Amino acid sequence: MSKLILVPVDGSDPAKKAIEFAADWAKHHDAGLLLLHVPEPPVGDEVMVMGGASIYMHATPDELKKVGESIVEAGVKLANELGCKTVETTVEIGDPARKIVSVAQDRNVDMIVMGTRGLGDWKSLLLGSVSHKVTNLAECTCVTVR
Repeated sequence: MSKLILVPVDGSDPAKKAIEFAADWAKHHDAGLLLLHVPEPPVGDEVMVMGGASIYMHATPDELKKVGESIVEAGVKLANELGCKTVETTVEIGDPARKIVSVAQDRNVDMIVMGTRGLGDWKSLLLGSVSHKVTNLAECTCVTVR
């Protein structure tokens, strides 16, 4: 029986569906959730172009954590509304797939539930999706939700 379910979240619709699935599973199997958000550190300044103006965008680790906290807190609210009362959260900066697998091992989770597609960009087409990498690297049961 699953006692701790890791749910990586990024604010996307597939992540919301993963929370819904995991919360339902947890409610019926006496388990808790661990919601994890993993922002990637910026590799440099990114430029956002709007009309004729361009703005350099650079998020600090503190800013990434603050946004991540709001994402996981929204996930907690949803899980609680669905009847799951035991929900923990964490925000870890790094490579999403590797961090997810690392947290799963460190916390000895029984299952990872994640959406099949998140907010990833075109890099995921070249490198493979996070869910695909996690499924291949994790030692626990992995469920992808569409």
